[in-house]
Amino acid sequence: MRPARYLVALLLLLAGAALAQSGLVVNGRPISGNDTTLVPGTSYAPAAALAQALGATLAYDGSAEVATLVVGGRVLQVRVVADPADAVGGGDALWLDGRPVPGGAAVHRDGELFVPVKPVSEALGASVTYMSANDTVVVVQPRGRLTAMRHGDGHAERLELAISAPVRYTTYLNEPLGTLHVYLERTDVEVRLPPVEGESFTLATVAASGGATEVRVQLEPGVGYDVYAVPDGRGFRLNVTFTAPGARRGPEVRVVLDPGHGGADSGVVTAAFGSEATLTLGFAERLAAALRARGMSVTLTRDSGHAIGVDERSRAGVGADLFLSLHAADLPLGEFRAYYLGDAANVQSLEMAVRENAGAALRQPGTDELRRRLLLGLVPDLDVGRRTAEGLAARLSAIAGYRAGVVAGAPLQVLGGAAGRGLLLEFSAADLASDGLPERLADALAQLVDAGSLGLEGR
Repeated sequence: MRPARYLVALLLLLAGAALAQSGLVVNGRPISGNDTTLVPGTSYAPAAALAQALGATLAYDGSAEVATLVVGGRVLQVRVVADPADAVGGGDALWLDGRPVPGGAAVHRDGELFVPVKPVSEALGASVTYMSANDTVVVVQPRGRLTAMRHGDGHAERLELAISAPVRYTTYLNEPLGTLHVYLERTDVEVRLPPVEGESFTLATVAASGGATEVRVQLEPGVGYDVYAVPDGRGFRLNVTFTAPGARRGPEVRVVLDPGHGGADSGVVTAAFGSEATLTLGFAERLAAALRARGMSVTLTRDSGHAIGVDERSRAGVGADLFLSLHAADLPLGEFRAYYLGDAANVQSLEMAVRENAGAALRQPGTDELRRRLLLGLVPDLDVGRRTAEGLAARLSAIAGYRAGVVAGAPLQVLGGAAGRGLLLEFSAADLASDGLPERLADALAQLVDAGSLGLEGR
């Protein structure tokens, strides 16, 4: 019997060792639930607890099997799997601001979501160290520094705050006093920042507040505000935009929306959502309403199911501040492609350009010469299209987690009239049919305007 007792004791000892887990400390705070058995040798922490400790917000889309963490204007999307064996490999598990980064997938187990500690933390700007002496994983984020506070103007007046590292921020409006408070956690003031005066606000001041930084903005009566973050190097810019009756605004932004296809050309047809021509028209109408609500002037190249030639569509973009040609494509939910006018950057964009310009026309003699003359004549504005496409991709990602699968230049005839201020956007049929995308896209475009990314200030 004695050998049997020894065997039982050994089994219990081994079981205890297997259940033992490495500790996890994030920014000096212990996090419970760290698990090294889901994927042996890798620390997986409860997603909600890790996100909270990193100052990030967390959203989980069960239908798309994607978890999204947002902090400092950065959006980290993590693919979610049910089987831990599927959590490693594949190369497409983590996406930061629409671009893949190394790391394994998240694991959904017993109703709780676990994410890999090291790749998630490092993607959001933290350093990760394993302390073997006490078997603890230590995650440290750099403290933020408020390096600048300045007045900005454009389509709407704004206050710009420059922060050196991703940190959590919160806002609070003291309505009786008309004071907006912006709190930046784990943030110091690098130098003494002078107060800033504006038209929609009388004064903005900075003060230290218990290991954090507080910015106080005294608003004029009736002024509204919006706050959004834009990644900037290792840190981010926090923009506070103001709207008020009679407030000084920049020039009215003129947008042309081009619902793809129409008439006999129905485009892509899906059983669940119908034809691309119908989808893009309905989407353009909802997007137009959302943009007009944000103070922009919007026209459509077509307002019914009839056909419009590519030359007429292109001419509609002449003089526009932004021309958007809208299309459906076989894409996953939440992914989109953005093309701007330019030479084809890769095979995929060239194939798309051939499809949209029509292969028969490209085979005609002189087409290449025409395209070359068009592109050479528009060189001064072409960079606006690239910047707009990249900025839109970053903001759609930050606002709602939409991922840019492609951002590239392509020799698209339909964008020619907009002189570089045109984009061709492709979304999934399901996204085009949704009510959420038009509002989110309108938000992203409004932020581009307010940030001065369309170069309208001198107009």
